[in-house]
Amino acid sequence: QYKAEFFKALAHPVRIRILRRLGREGSYCGDLVELLGLAQSTVSHHLRILREAGLIVGEEQGPATCYRVNRERCAAVCQLVRDILGEAAI
Repeated sequence: QYKAEFFKALAHPVRIRILRRLGREGSYCGDLVELLGLAQSTVSHHLRILREAGLIVGEEQGPATCYRVNRERCAAVCQLVRDILGEAAI
């Protein structure tokens, strides 16, 4: 069941853009709102989905949260794809 959660989280282009950004550096929701040009509520929704899938983590810093990629979980997703397709396919 967790496998479907990974792929659902990766199924939206905005969430891919968020992961790319967070893979380079941690960011706050407000930074992502500016970068993506989307409403704060929309960005928060995508962050929630990524966080629930375990692909990102949030560090509380006062009233704000800094989001970062969960590299261990993302590596697990990569391994899952390898397992599904077979090592030679990737």
